[in-house]
Amino acid sequence: MRKPLTSLAICFASLASCLAFSTQVDAVGNDPLLAQQWGIFATGADRVWAVTTGKGVTVAVVDSGSGPHPDLAENLLPGRSFMNSTETQDGNDVDASGHGSHVAGIIAAATNNGIGGSGVAPNAKILPIKVLDQAGQGDARDVAAGVRFAADSGAKVINLSLGGASESPSLTQAIQYATDKGALVVAAAGNGGSTDKPKWPASLDLTIAVTAVDSSKNVTSFDQRGDYIDIAAPGSSIVSTAKGDYVGLSGTSMAAGFVAGAAALLFAAEPRISNTQVRDNLLLTATDLGDLGRDQTFGVGFLNLVAALAELQRIFPPIASPQIVANGRIGEKLVPNLESISEVNSVKWYRCESAGPAAIEVPADCTAIAKATNRSYTTSQADSRRTIRVGIEYTSAGTKQFVISDAVGPFFPIWQIASVVKTTSSTPLAKLFNSSSSGSRTYKVLSGACRVTGTRLIAPAVPSVCRVRMNVAARAPFPKLTIVGDIPVS
Repeated sequence: MRKPLTSLAICFASLASCLAFSTQVDAVGNDPLLAQQWGIFATGADRVWAVTTGKGVTVAVVDSGSGPHPDLAENLLPGRSFMNSTETQDGNDVDASGHGSHVAGIIAAATNNGIGGSGVAPNAKILPIKVLDQAGQGDARDVAAGVRFAADSGAKVINLSLGGASESPSLTQAIQYATDKGALVVAAAGNGGSTDKPKWPASLDLTIAVTAVDSSKNVTSFDQRGDYIDIAAPGSSIVSTAKGDYVGLSGTSMAAGFVAGAAALLFAAEPRISNTQVRDNLLLTATDLGDLGRDQTFGVGFLNLVAALAELQRIFPPIASPQIVANGRIGEKLVPNLESISEVNSVKWYRCESAGPAAIEVPADCTAIAKATNRSYTTSQADSRRTIRVGIEYTSAGTKQFVISDAVGPFFPIWQIASVVKTTSSTPLAKLFNSSSSGSRTYKVLSGACRVTGTRLIAPAVPSVCRVRMNVAARAPFPKLTIVGDIPVS
């Protein structure tokens, strides 16, 4: 039997006026719309970015698709569509509705890119899974397939900003499957108002059900009530990405996006944490609203990321791990500081695809480097644009243990050394640029009043900026290399 589901968002007014919404504001940092994103500041997301930005965590947005959008592009993974019981992969998840893109932007719009605003977890990855059509309608069986695909794809958080009036066994089973695989499923509580029946799957105990509040942390006109509501988050006048633009939407869909982003931040900050611990952390640290304690309007209260991170760090104290200092250059010798580690039994170096904190297990994106078992390691061309970690097996209190360091890098085969020269100076180009390759080098001034004479850069008599390019001829094992650098003359 078909179980219809629909997206859970409302506009400021009509859909047409909603999708046309656009406002110019004063810039905050490098994202011109961040000043309008009251939910970022109310939840404290901006105050935990120094510790965690969601990097390394995938959030599945099971919705109407996500993108294309320039503020999502760097964080969007190839999508998947499950529509009318038909699965389509890669680029066929384009969001004709705008709803899924809006939720995705709340979770992980890129930050400091000079456009739009920021997501709660601006370095998390979005896995867009299309299960709703342009009108926001869909079938629970497609949603179930999307949830299973998200879990099998390694998503740590699955966002369901959709809901219906009755339960679908196939979707319940899919959510149980995802939960058993370690994902946290976040669901919008519903927009039917105070007298409407609970929406499903938010009313399923396996999900964390999210209701919405406005910028004064008051209940909204569309919020539902019930014992099933777990937590409140920003859901009124939320500016985010949609249809290549930035629009304002209101709804528990938006509130769910904030909690999904918050979960991504916690997963990224502590690789040892489980989905149950993330859920418990978010509920334990929420700021109480309404009646004292948990109530049917706000659940446990308002999402508080500063308190959540503090609780996380209390439960998981920082790991004592080897420290490595690196400049990020191929050919660099890395030597870990092992002062915090006693009784070292063995050392192993790892090549990784991304950055990340110290851990007690080898991250999934890391591969052991063959024969790299000494207490030092010299980076090679194989490490180009990758990060490096060192793993240490040691004995503490008679027990063998393992720790792997923070990632350092990435490492590059060509780099700029100095960035400023004095007026009228003659500076050896080898003091400005360098490379691990021994191939022959050529230099060219692309702009500015500097001159290249032999192997020296001649600066003009007046302050300016010179753009210089260095080419390095191919020399095994390196390909041809190029770097362009701006050299201020002062």
